Amino acid sequence: MNALKQFAAASLLAVSTVSLTGCDSLFSYIAQKNLDVIGDKQTLSTNKIAADVSISRDEFGVPLIEAESLNDLAFGMGYMMAQDRLAQMVPMNLLAQGRLSEMSGDLVLDMDIYMRTLNLKSIMSEKYKAVSPEMKRHLESFSNGVNHYIEQHKDALPLEFVLNDYQPEPWQAVNTMYMFAVLNLGVGFNLHEELAFLRFAEEFGWEKAAYLVPTYPDEELDFAEAAKLKDIDLSSLNKELEIFANTQEKLRALSGNGIAASNNWGIHKSKTKNNATIIANDTHLLLTQPATWMLMHIKSPEYSGVGIALSGVPALVAGYNGHIAWGETMVMADSQDLFLEQLKDIEGKTHYLFEDKWLPVEERQEVFKVKGSDDVTITVKSTHHGPIVNDALAAKPKHVMMPRKAGTRYGLALSSTAVSPDETVKSFFALGKSKTMEEAKAAIEGVGFIHLNIIYGDKDNVAWQVTGLYPDRKKGTGHFPSVGWTGEYDWQGIIGGSQLPIITNPENGFVSTGNHKTVGEGTQYGAYENTLTNSWYYPERNERIQQMLKEKQPHTAQTVIDMQADRIDILLAKVQENWQGEFKQQLQAAIDSLSSKQKNTATKTLARLLEFNGDMQPSSGDAAVWGVFEANLIRAIFADELKRDENSVLWQSLMDINGRAYSAYQDHLLGRENSPFWDDVRSEKKETKPLIIANALASTWAELEATLGKDESKWQWGSLLNYHWQNDATKMIPFLDPVKGYVVGKLGEYTDIGPFPAGGTRNTVNVAGHDTGDAYDVWNVPAMRLVVDFALEEPVYLTIAGGQSANPESPYYEKGIETWIKAENRNLVYNSKAKVKEAFKLETSFKKTQ
Repeated sequence: MNALKQFAAASLLAVSTVSLTGCDSLFSYIAQKNLDVIGDKQTLSTNKIAADVSISRDEFGVPLIEAESLNDLAFGMGYMMAQDRLAQMVPMNLLAQGRLSEMSGDLVLDMDIYMRTLNLKSIMSEKYKAVSPEMKRHLESFSNGVNHYIEQHKDALPLEFVLNDYQPEPWQAVNTMYMFAVLNLGVGFNLHEELAFLRFAEEFGWEKAAYLVPTYPDEELDFAEAAKLKDIDLSSLNKELEIFANTQEKLRALSGNGIAASNNWGIHKSKTKNNATIIANDTHLLLTQPATWMLMHIKSPEYSGVGIALSGVPALVAGYNGHIAWGETMVMADSQDLFLEQLKDIEGKTHYLFEDKWLPVEERQEVFKVKGSDDVTITVKSTHHGPIVNDALAAKPKHVMMPRKAGTRYGLALSSTAVSPDETVKSFFALGKSKTMEEAKAAIEGVGFIHLNIIYGDKDNVAWQVTGLYPDRKKGTGHFPSVGWTGEYDWQGIIGGSQLPIITNPENGFVSTGNHKTVGEGTQYGAYENTLTNSWYYPERNERIQQMLKEKQPHTAQTVIDMQADRIDILLAKVQENWQGEFKQQLQAAIDSLSSKQKNTATKTLARLLEFNGDMQPSSGDAAVWGVFEANLIRAIFADELKRDENSVLWQSLMDINGRAYSAYQDHLLGRENSPFWDDVRSEKKETKPLIIANALASTWAELEATLGKDESKWQWGSLLNYHWQNDATKMIPFLDPVKGYVVGKLGEYTDIGPFPAGGTRNTVNVAGHDTGDAYDVWNVPAMRLVVDFALEEPVYLTIAGGQSANPESPYYEKGIETWIKAENRNLVYNSKAKVKEAFKLETSFKKTQ
């Protein structure tokens, strides 16, 4: 038992040797001890409520929380979230604060250092101070509910805490603010592109590096922005960033850390069969166990609704409240800029150059209490642009990290709009309480910390509105890092609120977003004077949504559910069109130049691709051919120069940004015939685009035969692509030594679910994002699917990618996964009191005591 306590199920474990006999039975015993008896009614007493509170559940464990006031409702939400997801709430809260190593040891220390360097805890603490007294009471009531559960279960805590020998602290009201910070971190992206560009620019020079970070189809490469760094020697800086790359990978595994999230669309009543608005949303986040979202049905005089929630946040993030429905996607906002700072040591103190003056950096000490180790102290330095991130991550953390003398070198300071005042928490609550489109619009304008496309509507209206705070730059786009010492690229203000785009009841009857380029000349929503980002996602998902919106009208809830299940990758049609005419002749000539065996396999691969309709179903052999071809082509184009065989940071950087924004791979596939990357530097001759594609066509058939067998009639995409629900500990295995990885794997055998055959690609509405070119493990999925049809008595269809409970022994642990895989969705009752009473059975009652 003591040895097994060294396991870490929330993030990581530090183990050396351990007896694994009887692990599953021990895990089961601990988890069962924590589990409240399902179906039994319990009555609890507390003096933290003004009147009785009840929690009921349906057959999938979806809770219905009922109270007579908002604060009492918050108490019930706190108890319920702790009951279902305490093991998820606590580690994510520690991560946001930069304290995860207190629970999980020194393997996650680099993540803690990064989070403390960003100073998220301080930023969100300041935002908490600014919230209204009413909101503070609400969050305090929520904390009371969480702590009531912790106290009641102090001797029967969730498995993750027992195995870590960790006692969670009482939940604080401010912790909800930290959970918002984790949510924002998970959907922030451009920082990854900026860091990748630095690595590429050092290796290839600024001009060639621009080919690896394109902006969008049919747009010129951002040479002007890249040229800002043409005279900078990046060699010493990039050596320091190698550890940062490893930290990013860990954050990606745990929080997503830059996932391009989601589809949503709204259909005006004029385009529906039953003359009422339909709202749809499916957010794309990590495939993880437990699921990112939890389902929730709440009811009080001030605040009621049904939708999804984030554990630790007592509010509906998306859903329906009886008056309006709303859902969101990620804008792909560029709300962060990296500034290169010239640093110099002057009389033992680090200074930075700004407008011809050497200014002292600001310094603060951060102390880390690391489980199983001595405390670690670092010095975080900041310029007026923000904290210097590479300084904190420049070397493997030691037990004592003293400030280093700078010499003359570069630092990377991170500017973020997150430090600006905003009313995000208040506004999200206000959105959930809105009864009219006008109230919803006003609430959305107050959301500053998170950058979203919110589509919302009532029975008669539909709207699209952008949230967040964005930099107003003096010069440049912020797509790539800027020099900080001139001041010419500094920010001159912040843009947000009523300055952001909004469209209500468009003439064509539809609004939709898929992380695509929404604004600008020739776009879906037209010109916009300010810059939201230069890091849009691939356009195909939204293009397919627009196709189906027009083709399937008049719409019903079922047509929309069918849209969310769609797996047609329309990139295939673009490729088929692109490979016609002169290029077709060039490609055939390249195939003819191959060896007889290669020519034969390339010809067969090409024939199947040209006939394929792009429907990436798990059972499809053609889908397998396309999926493997994409993997082979990205390797054929980039693996030589980005040193894939060496598992280099360059290749890792390409993989990191390839699934998070419009990529160099797809940009090359559809164009860039003159790109220097078409030449394979490992060969003596100079390759062309047709020859590289011909080689990829040939190698595709060989890989399919090697992995799926020589009988092509049995090939299936789902035999390669898979869904695998894994807990956070299992996701850390790549960062562990083999012995520790084996031990964590034994825990994963108990907690993880799958694998199951998957379908789709990064471009399909029913998304299945994987690291094309590296692996076929799906990590980016529709984390929820919401449809609200205002014409129906019970308008809400909603499911999440997983179960409600984080306890492996709960019947709600994986209940819902089968429904999600089939994309069937579920109708969640809300309006009919009789149906609600029939669907939900009382489990927990709270009685007020003096």
